[in-house]
Amino acid sequence: MQSKYKTPLTGLFLLGAGLMTIIAWTEDDPITQGLLIAAIIVLTTLVWHHLSRRVWALAVPLCALLLLTLLWHAPMKYAIGVWLWPIMLLAPQPRAMRYTLLLAAALSWWHIQAPLGVAQAALSGALLAALMALGLAKAIEHNRLRQELERRHRLTPGDPLWSLNRLRQDLVIESSRHQRENVYAELLVIRPHQRSRNVRRHLKDRLAALTHAFEGCYRVDAQTFAVLLISKDEQHAASRRDAVSTELQGHCRIRIAPVAPDLDPVTLGHELSMQTSGLDFRQETTDHA
Repeated sequence: MQSKYKTPLTGLFLLGAGLMTIIAWTEDDPITQGLLIAAIIVLTTLVWHHLSRRVWALAVPLCALLLLTLLWHAPMKYAIGVWLWPIMLLAPQPRAMRYTLLLAAALSWWHIQAPLGVAQAALSGALLAALMALGLAKAIEHNRLRQELERRHRLTPGDPLWSLNRLRQDLVIESSRHQRENVYAELLVIRPHQRSRNVRRHLKDRLAALTHAFEGCYRVDAQTFAVLLISKDEQHAASRRDAVSTELQGHCRIRIAPVAPDLDPVTLGHELSMQTSGLDFRQETTDHA
């Protein structure tokens, strides 16, 4: 889904950056020019980075602050910018940020309506309120769809990767099997050195080829993958672990931990992101009773 919408959004960001560059070039006020240049930098940064939730979490507050400052500094010259507030609501963001955008839009309208007549101010306020309500409704709908997508077990039909939610369920199952049947399971968390989409696609195919049908491949986040290796004993687990890590270690960082009731894949992925070595095996004493 992310790659599907990346191309048109990238074009919009480039178009917006180009328009702001022309406006900044003709602007005489140094404060306004500085605000426009900062907005150009934000837009060009969005062009070259993946449109992840982390990027949006940084970009939306910064864009909102720049727009509010610009409208406060030159309200009548850039009054058309008030119509950008409903568009900002559509970006992925926390609920508190949405309410902040509603407040910023109201402050912007209040600041620019003073020179307008009563009729024009009322009409522009009603139209802005309607657009903000529509944008908020769309944002809530998009958030619900994203949550449903995250709860799906199979991320894409026919795709070998399972979701983080499915990984958590499988960890509970395998931990229970370990206690009941003495089956040995290990979780390998893997992150490629390079961040390109082709590298991740190749890694996904390699993981599917290196695992058995009863073992799962998962996506922890956009850059982190996981494999659940199932073995009959620790000796067999060591050979499976060595085979997979030897195949992937040259291109990825790997962190390995035996499956335990308190094992958290997100925490393991965070430890992997801070890891300096190519391979780390967290040895833990497990109860075979």
